Amino acid sequence: MSISCHPDVVVIGGGILGCSIASYLSQQPGLAVTVIERGGLAEQTTSQAAGLLTRIRPSSGLTALATETFEAIDRLEQGSGVPLPLQRAGSLQVAASASGQCQLETLALRAAEFGRDTEWFDNSEAEKLAPWLALEAGTRALFLPDDGYIDPYALCMAYAREARRNGVRFQLYHEVTSLIGSESRVTGVRLSTGDTVQAGLVIDAAGPWSTALAHQQGINLAMAPIRSHYWISAPHSRIATGGPITILPDSGAYARPEVGGLLFGLRDNRAVYARPDALPNNLHGYRFDVDPTGGEALEEGYPSFHRQCPVIEELSLAHYISSVSSYTPDSAPLVGAMPGVDGFVAATGCSGAGIGLSGGIGRLVSDLVTGKPPFVSPNDFRLDRFGPVDSFDATFIKRCAEARARKRSG
Repeated sequence: MSISCHPDVVVIGGGILGCSIASYLSQQPGLAVTVIERGGLAEQTTSQAAGLLTRIRPSSGLTALATETFEAIDRLEQGSGVPLPLQRAGSLQVAASASGQCQLETLALRAAEFGRDTEWFDNSEAEKLAPWLALEAGTRALFLPDDGYIDPYALCMAYAREARRNGVRFQLYHEVTSLIGSESRVTGVRLSTGDTVQAGLVIDAAGPWSTALAHQQGINLAMAPIRSHYWISAPHSRIATGGPITILPDSGAYARPEVGGLLFGLRDNRAVYARPDALPNNLHGYRFDVDPTGGEALEEGYPSFHRQCPVIEELSLAHYISSVSSYTPDSAPLVGAMPGVDGFVAATGCSGAGIGLSGGIGRLVSDLVTGKPPFVSPNDFRLDRFGPVDSFDATFIKRCAEARARKRSG
């Protein structure tokens, strides 16, 4: 890359958020945007995501972000004339416990607030839709027909294609090693080659690597790298192709079909995390120090998951996918500027929801960068909402890990 390159905006990271941001910014006339990625597009956490797309989220702000992702998919399909691999199979949320059923009631109310359809199913209807379930008496089941799941790589590449068509420049296999500027202003980035790229604005969308990069400049992002994992079984006759996502708040689990098998995720009951500066450049094959093969989490989560999904005892597990999610203490993303630091915006900390929130985060960043009225209030996503934090402090990192352990939504 030429040292004389001076784009208006540099986006660090070619994952789902970096490409979404680029696609939205590319719709702004006259804005020169460059995305810098040290590998290929969507190679890291994006490619390892489960790809769940649920519209109704724990807050109205998150729901608005997720809704925009569905609208982005429609726009991308219309613009290219090529359908994306979105399985519009809906989500089925089932709970037997009082707390789980309260969560379902809240979900139904928020769906009504946003004008989305829901339907309450009895056990036989739920089991017919998702035959891998076996539900006990007293279980309630809420179906949201507008939800689905998608190949995250395909969605990321669709964002990137739109951005390229509109003039965004992608610099792949170029590594950003640091931000440059002063404590009060970021003016560009430095590459591993020693070259610098000056820019009017730098957007840090580097996923779990965002924290260490920002920390070099004295910016503490309130998130930590936490384990996110799931299993995929070999094909089984009871796994219906095209079946819905099932979300099980009682066990903190989710499941969906995957090429004839069952893809399912279980929450870690104990904190499994890493230091932000301990992550390798390539996460494929990376294992955490605690429970590196996921066997402990599977053993702990098996009894409660088995009660609602007894077919698990018949499944042969074919794949274990362990990756890194960037969790914040409240499981909401970090989007926006850091007060007191000009020229810097972060878009990260998606807490396991980066695919589902990608369109909304891209649009919100674009609104903030271009001075448009934000389509959703940015207050819930402010970088400074937790007050001063030390993103390398072990107590703070554990606090973020505990937020993942408490999560019961999709």
